Formats: sequence, structure tokens, C-alpha cells
Amino acid sequence: MKTVSLYIAASLDGFIARKNGAIDWLPVPSAAEDYGYAAFIETVDTLLMGRRTYEQVLTLGPWPYAGRRCLVFSASRDGERDGHAEFVDCDIAACVRELKAEPGDGVIWLVGGAEIIAACLAGEVVDEIILTTVPVLLGEGIRLFPETSWLTPLQLNEVRSYPDGLVQHTYQLAAVDAGTPTLAFA
Repeated sequence: MKTVSLYIAASLDGFIARKNGAIDWLPVPSAAEDYGYAAFIETVDTLLMGRRTYEQVLTLGPWPYAGRRCLVFSASRDGERDGHAEFVDCDIAACVRELKAEPGDGVIWLVGGAEIIAACLAGEVVDEIILTTVPVLLGEGIRLFPETSWLTPLQLNEVRSYPDGLVQHTYQLAAVDAGTPTLAFA
């Protein structure tokens, strides 16, 4: 069965982009240090993203995901295809469940944006979060995780730190134990 990985970077204060969507504050991976990207992308066979994320990727240069299936969630372009992606407007979590059930063991990369991430977390279809924290405070912008009414327990599997101050946490999403009492404040 395929797994869904949220592989993403965020500022120390939890933003994935500025309010206008700019990501100019993100470090650019290089041959000297790619933060595990090359090894990760080799496992990926499918990418999931929102339309704004897709449009931003197109501005960054040549399409970097050749040979991989790319689904873009978009109400305005539903049913369209272009040279890189197919556009869908459907229940995001249900779609991801269908993708996970397809034959093979490739990774489905949940690229972003924030609305797609929230829908996948709420639908409990994310298996792993690989979060690279960039040592910068943006103060405002697009939050990685929205305020939620659900509990998402995580199990820390690995922590890697890099000489430039980036820290990468790898989490497995853990099952919620309904029998475990939760802390409540009166």
C-alpha cells in the first residue's frame, strides 16, 4: 500500500509562506546540502497539491517532477490536464484514500498548500510528516497547520540538524487511543 508523506518546510513560528504566498525566505537546496530531498523524491510516484502551489512551482523554473503523476486540487480547473498535472475537484481525503489503495508502494507526496494539508489531516490519510524548520520568524503568513478541533497524535522517528540551523523532524502519525484520558482544563 502506498503511503502519504507531508514533506515540507516551515518557519520557526509555523508559516509555510508569506501572506502573499512568497517563499523567498526558504533556503535553496544545493548539491552540498539538499536536506534529504534527493533521497525522498526518489521514493515519490505521485504528488498532491493545490492550484496556488502548482502555479508557484511553475514560476520556479523547469518542471522538477517529470515522470511523476501530479494531481492538483482546483475548483476552477476541474477536469483539465496540462503537460504536468491533472486537475480535480473532489473530496480530497476520499481521493487520497483511492490513491493509497492503488497497486505499488510508492510515496504520495503531499506538497501543499495549507488547505489541502488540513483536509488530508482531518481525513486521517497522512502517514508521515517530514517537517524541516527554518530558523526564521516571519511573524505572519500562511500557517502550516490550521486551528483544529481534532487531535492528531504523532510519534517522533528521527531528528536531524543541519549546519545552517535547519532542523528536520520525521513523525509517524499514531493511532488515537480512545481509552487514554486526555488532559482537560476547567
